[in-house]
Amino acid sequence: MSRRNVIITLVLMLLIVATTGFAADKYQWKLADTEDNCQIYTSAVPGKEYIAAKTTCLIPARIEVVATVLRDIANYPEWMSDCKETKMLKVVDDQNDVFIFWFRQHVTLLTDRDMVLKSKTVIDMKNGTNLVYADSTNEIPYDAKKGYVRMPAFYSLYTLQWVDRENTKVTFMIDPDLGPGVPTGIANKTIKSIPYKSLKKMMHMVKKSNYIEAARTSKYNKMAEDFVKSGHK
Repeated sequence: MSRRNVIITLVLMLLIVATTGFAADKYQWKLADTEDNCQIYTSAVPGKEYIAAKTTCLIPARIEVVATVLRDIANYPEWMSDCKETKMLKVVDDQNDVFIFWFRQHVTLLTDRDMVLKSKTVIDMKNGTNLVYADSTNEIPYDAKKGYVRMPAFYSLYTLQWVDRENTKVTFMIDPDLGPGVPTGIANKTIKSIPYKSLKKMMHMVKKSNYIEAARTSKYNKMAEDFVKSGHK
């Protein structure tokens, strides 16, 4: 990666941290559970009654395959826990993976929530890391006209870390505000479970031939191959 591209990447990362509130000291992560070699963490969030949660799992797939699954927003309902529907609203920057999309979140026995999210990707293959952010946006005032409750805020982060050519360490973190009408205990139990359940289903998605084939001709593949050529395995 050229010096100019390194500078651009660092600036993008700083801007994303500033706009999404992912300050390092915002969360005090505590290990809550370990299941199937995945680590589940929770954290209180200053000023909010809802917790944040994250899960880290080793995904037996190439980093470009995981990235391809994450780019396929239309099929999030296939694997993302409690995601019932998505709709692409705007491709802001296809080359740099900046999208605005609508997301419907199922809440058992209560009215479903919805949100408009803007996703951003920072690829830093110099360090073998991809970051995929999604956070609430008002850039497009989309109304599904179905009576869903609009979530006041939502932040998420996928961290893809190179382990070797066939394995990727994936961390999925969420910090949501489900809005009125959801008891805190139910909300926090739901929040805690979403990252773990999603990553477990992702393990099935990365085995699908359509994602494996698409990844082979993707920009992510070229970056991964360049990473291998630079001396990594």
